[in-house]
Amino acid sequence: MDHVAIATEKLVPNNIHNVATTFSVSDYLKWQEDYYYPILFENKQVRLADVFPSYEPKGDLAYPISTIPFATTNEVGADVLDDIKHMRRQFVADHVGIDDARISFHRHHRCHAWYAYYTNPNRHQRMAIVTADAGGDGAYDSVHLVENGLFREVTETRSNLIGKIYSSVTLLLGMRPNEHEYKVMGLAPYASEYHKQGPRNVFLDSLAVDGLKFKTNSEVRDHFFYFKDKLRIYRFDGIAGGLQDFVETRLCEWFENIGSELKTNHFAFNGGVANNVKANKRLIESARVDSFFVPPGPGDENLSIGAAYLAIYDQLGPEKAHEVIRSNETAYWGPDVDQANKRTFSEHPFIKQYYRQINNVDLREVAKVLAAGEIVGLCNGRMEFGSRALGHRSLIADPSSQDSVRKINDLIKKRDFWMPFTPSVLDSSYDDYIVNPKSISSAFMTGCFDTTELGRKHLKGATHPYDYTARPQRVTEDTCPRYHALITAFKEESGIGAVLNTSLNIHGKPIVMNPTDLIDEILVGGDIPLKYILIEDTFYARDFLI
Repeated sequence: MDHVAIATEKLVPNNIHNVATTFSVSDYLKWQEDYYYPILFENKQVRLADVFPSYEPKGDLAYPISTIPFATTNEVGADVLDDIKHMRRQFVADHVGIDDARISFHRHHRCHAWYAYYTNPNRHQRMAIVTADAGGDGAYDSVHLVENGLFREVTETRSNLIGKIYSSVTLLLGMRPNEHEYKVMGLAPYASEYHKQGPRNVFLDSLAVDGLKFKTNSEVRDHFFYFKDKLRIYRFDGIAGGLQDFVETRLCEWFENIGSELKTNHFAFNGGVANNVKANKRLIESARVDSFFVPPGPGDENLSIGAAYLAIYDQLGPEKAHEVIRSNETAYWGPDVDQANKRTFSEHPFIKQYYRQINNVDLREVAKVLAAGEIVGLCNGRMEFGSRALGHRSLIADPSSQDSVRKINDLIKKRDFWMPFTPSVLDSSYDDYIVNPKSISSAFMTGCFDTTELGRKHLKGATHPYDYTARPQRVTEDTCPRYHALITAFKEESGIGAVLNTSLNIHGKPIVMNPTDLIDEILVGGDIPLKYILIEDTFYARDFLI
């Protein structure tokens, strides 16, 4: 091993204690009211450990935490953050078995930027790389200009607080910040202009675009308490709609200024805010934008890959880095289906008792099951990177059927009723269903588009129920041949060149990786009636339609 690159130079102590995974909504509210409020408005000194004296983190932790205080950065000095950085360096050196001189740290937003550029299959000669999130290494945003593979940092600031605002409002609406922002985005289209106008003005008044930076209203001391007061007279749907309008408006203004300043119409966008596909839709439609790319997994999951790209860039130089770092046409970067695990699945008593196994199944038979209104679980090939299922670890169904939506929502996913599903669309049918005149990449479900009249009919169950937009995956034979062949068979059976696609998991659980995970997470328990499962070329049928 030549080198180890680590993303984010200064980790917040409480984040190392896994707060984002462990805290409930009530915990987050207590954090605001019993910790931040006394500090901000009563001039008191408060310790996080005193507010949560019995705190125990969930999950497996990367670093040993016995010497790391359960505290926010408000409570610790630079020396503590430096000690944590030293601990991380030594921990990795010992774990991997290399000299710590071969370990480098890289700033949070630089990692986002390098990842966004190098995963883009269309690297333009002159393009802006834009990042925005809820914070990392003391910054919330950055802008880089890349020309002929050479990066130039234009800005890295603490001024773009869109991500922080969205998280605060997510909590105010009774949902988990840093997790359920997508639910607020899905709720937003239902709001009428009458109900969202007031909240929108509150948000617009709180933060304005100022060149390549943002300017905060001086009245805003804390987002949670500021908006709690300002929004108390408004309805929940109006708040969601007004917030989404604000985000789209300010991002469009920001990108307009960036493109004008840097003299480019080509953009890559990354960081947590880039998960907002409705805002991405507005940016794509902007006259300023000719090309727009959001990479797979635009949240913090991409930081480690960005750090590796940065190390290559720093050590080999931009010309060589451009040559050796290949762009990606797919996001199938995870582990393949483990064959031993697949055999264990087939021999499991539950599977042998309830399912008929059909080896080397004809995909036309699977297509008939889909056309009959059934749901099929897919476990195929290398797992997808990021949070979007792309046909390798997916639940699929007939996209024209609202009954498919009801089945998946009520029986398997337990999703909120207003949340849309998404379509995987054959490359040959894409233009029949999706309005995308700029040919923006749809490989990773990171963009949102209007649908055609035929799309609204054939994709009825896989578009947003209110505005008929879709977050499609464009499926080509080159990138995912087996998935392409299955959808092709479904088109021959039904006349529809797409399937409804959602991740292979139940609510609150991770996406299934190996077949036996499917047994543990979904099947065993009795109330999850997933009747059909396709694992590579082996089909498991609980009912006997075929």
